Amino acid sequence: MFVSVIHRIHDPEGFKAAEAKALEAGLPPSVALPIHAATPDHRLGICIWEGESVAAVREVVEGAVGPYAENEYSEMEVDGLTAQLRN
Repeated sequence: MFVSVIHRIHDPEGFKAAEAKALEAGLPPSVALPIHAATPDHRLGICIWEGESVAAVREVVEGAVGPYAENEYSEMEVDGLTAQLRN
């Protein structure tokens, strides 16, 4: 399933550092991050994740960048994006 995450970032520098560290370490095999984007000031981010559930994506995101943003999660139907994970 695809999950959108809207990040309302209150610590852009902390968020960017935590995001870079998490991506460098590698994502768990149960999730994929095909789309991630941010405004130029890095105060707003929008990501499309793939995972088995909203809860599974939330666990990964909150563990990485939770202290730096308020995050909103929604299951999404996404046109034009091919699933990367095998069910």
